Amino acid sequence: MDGKLSITDVIAKRMQWLTARQNVLTKNIANADTPNYVPHDLKDGSFKRAVSRQAQSQALRPAATNGNHIQGVSMRGPDGRAREQEELYETAPAGNAVVIEEQLVNMTQNQTDFQTMTQLYRKHVAMIRMALKGSA
Repeated sequence: MDGKLSITDVIAKRMQWLTARQNVLTKNIANADTPNYVPHDLKDGSFKRAVSRQAQSQALRPAATNGNHIQGVSMRGPDGRAREQEELYETAPAGNAVVIEEQLVNMTQNQTDFQTMTQLYRKHVAMIRMALKGSA
């Protein structure tokens, strides 16, 4: 192949990622009562993140053309890496940070995304079948 991914390859990779995320989310729910357990999640390899990663590697900084201009503020820590907001909003007295409702919302979104990928695959296969029947 010429290095390009087909639509079925993209759908398959997305479905694999969604399956892995479902496993992580179920592990979070299973450990909801485990002391000091911190919930995990997989980061989506989205276009927005890819672009931001590219921008970070080029270290874009605002330039002041006049001494009276306000200097830009960096969202980077002292080590040069971008700062991330801590996403743990609730912690149980035992130190567990799993919020069941949040995990269920994530699982519902994951299930919806998986069903969307399944429907896209079915539509793609139906389109190929229609094209093959029309050429016979």
